[in-house]
Amino acid sequence: MNVNKPISRRKALKVMGLGMLAACVPTLPSFGESPKENEKKTKRLIFYFSATGNSLYIARQLGGDEATLLSISQEIHNEHPDYEAEEIGFVCPVYCFIPPAIVQDFIARSSFKADYFFTVGTYGAHSTIFPKFVDDLAKKHGFQMNYISTIQMVDTYLPYFDMERELADPKLQRIPERVATVLASINNRENYIQEVTEQDRMICDGYYRMSGRDRQRPTVTRSEKIVFATDDCIGCGVCTSVCPHGSWKVIDGHSVANGECENCLACVHNCPKKAISIIPTPPEPEEANRNARYRNPNVSLADLIKANSQK
Repeated sequence: MNVNKPISRRKALKVMGLGMLAACVPTLPSFGESPKENEKKTKRLIFYFSATGNSLYIARQLGGDEATLLSISQEIHNEHPDYEAEEIGFVCPVYCFIPPAIVQDFIARSSFKADYFFTVGTYGAHSTIFPKFVDDLAKKHGFQMNYISTIQMVDTYLPYFDMERELADPKLQRIPERVATVLASINNRENYIQEVTEQDRMICDGYYRMSGRDRQRPTVTRSEKIVFATDDCIGCGVCTSVCPHGSWKVIDGHSVANGECENCLACVHNCPKKAISIIPTPPEPEEANRNARYRNPNVSLADLIKANSQK
């Protein structure tokens, strides 16, 4: 072929046209198919917050193999918190009858788009006003909950509950059946908001009168006022990794708490040496059993570190 031979204008245009067509062909949709049809939309997206593994366990049960699970402790730092899925759910513990402050803050700063919204709270003794609080919170921030329910599990709030007694409580035998009921309801996209009774309101009001806690953010405080590491601390750093606010540091081989605290007690329950104690805050009592700690048996320490670490 003589590369120096001039090419005709007609042939040049033909070559250019074929080149442009070849470049465009890979991006053209198939016949009868819209350009976005191949983009798979997330079916079920579940946000969870968990300090001892109960809510993470429930999130996994409700998510199955196909759902996407995201830790609120991690996602609250997302600079573009815009989320879309066919179904969006929230799973969290019930703290003083309402969602933890970190969950409230995450919902307030994020945007959600879905065909179906659900929330499941894990609680130990009473859930009381949790369903109504969540329903109102969602409406306040621009979306409507379709389903809100609760599941009773181990109560991990150590000032009031002895973990040995909690683990022996017959209520734990009912968890699988309760999970199955909730999962079936969500799979069927049922519309249901758990009722808040007058007795629930009375229990809630009585607690807040007695404790004097803030009704919107009852558990938020400073970690140095709530917990401390004893002389048994070996400086392993587990507390620095499970704290959702990163409020622990190891200084000279000893853990020191300083910073915002959710009062989730992840540091206390997950310390391998049981070397973290709670500072009594009247009128609440001292720990019921310093030698008893808890982590959901289906959730590993590595799981909680991955979910909560701020490093």
